[in-house]
Amino acid sequence: MLMTIICLALLSFSAWYVPFRLKRLGGLKRAWPLAMVIFPLLAGFFGMLVKGLYASAHPAAALVYNILGLFFIFQIFLFFYLLMAHILGPLLKKIPNKALAAAGPLICLGLVGFGFFQARSLTVTEHEVKVRGLARPVSLMHISDLHLGARRGEGYVKELLKIVERHQPDLVIYNGDMVDSNIVLSPELFALFASVRAEQYFTTGNHEYYIDTEKALGLMAGAGIRVLRNEMVETRGFQLIGLEYMNADRRTYDSHMVNDLTIEEELPKIPRDPAKPSILVHHSPVGLPYVAAGNIDLMLSGHTHGGQVFPGTALIGFRFPMNKGRYQVGPTTLLVSQGAGTFGPWMRLGTFNEIQLVKLAPE
Repeated sequence: MLMTIICLALLSFSAWYVPFRLKRLGGLKRAWPLAMVIFPLLAGFFGMLVKGLYASAHPAAALVYNILGLFFIFQIFLFFYLLMAHILGPLLKKIPNKALAAAGPLICLGLVGFGFFQARSLTVTEHEVKVRGLARPVSLMHISDLHLGARRGEGYVKELLKIVERHQPDLVIYNGDMVDSNIVLSPELFALFASVRAEQYFTTGNHEYYIDTEKALGLMAGAGIRVLRNEMVETRGFQLIGLEYMNADRRTYDSHMVNDLTIEEELPKIPRDPAKPSILVHHSPVGLPYVAAGNIDLMLSGHTHGGQVFPGTALIGFRFPMNKGRYQVGPTTLLVSQGAGTFGPWMRLGTFNEIQLVKLAPE
């Protein structure tokens, strides 16, 4: 609730500040008519986000959500541009005010366009991890945060599966938030995954709980994707443990809580042989001390999107200190993916859509 209040206050301030600064710099006669346009658009996007309307199965709701999301990012960029222009005023005094005012929307539109382009492509990053006791090399593709729904459907899945086919991994692990809208819950879409020749596994993210959860998981299972919900399977010479989305422990705050489970309590309940190599898959990069204490060799996570869009890329570290790339805590290597899709605005700035190709090697 506190975060919601803070966000609304900042949005309200930006809706007033942007017209006010454009009036001062560009010579607008009145600022309030522009504010009366900006504020409802921002409030509309924030309202759809809070109410979860992006999960609607109605195409019109998806279109409105996407348009408002792009406007939201444009407004935030313009707000920071005008704020910095004000702070750096003495250094910019040789530039005419009207030129500064005109440049702002153009620069911000350029950034939005670039970010929109970034959000439409996929990048494969390669990682080698040595695993104790592994008998032979294994390759797996770690794919988190596809966010199929209002922005991504059949075309995006086909592009993804072309990449999987090109690299021919032994396993494909879909690590949560595969779907964030009921709009794509169709047998035709999920039938595409049946073409994958590798073993396929899935663990839930928080977004699977905002839609028709059982239908989504049923469609995945029907396509040959094994759903791991707090269980372990042995494959390729190691133990693969899949956790449902959950918090680290009962003392840590999580704004996305969808159940009362915790890694601290649930991981010890899963039977496994501590002498065998183990890989843990959990959507969020939390609870690493408990994972390391459980003698896990590798943990795969996503959820953070690496902050997705600047300035989120600079702020994400306050919430998730380990938010992208590789980390080591005791015996456990953690790989955090930036995600293969986006949430909220169809935008990436300072990040990219990532698929991790993980090559496991005997230690």
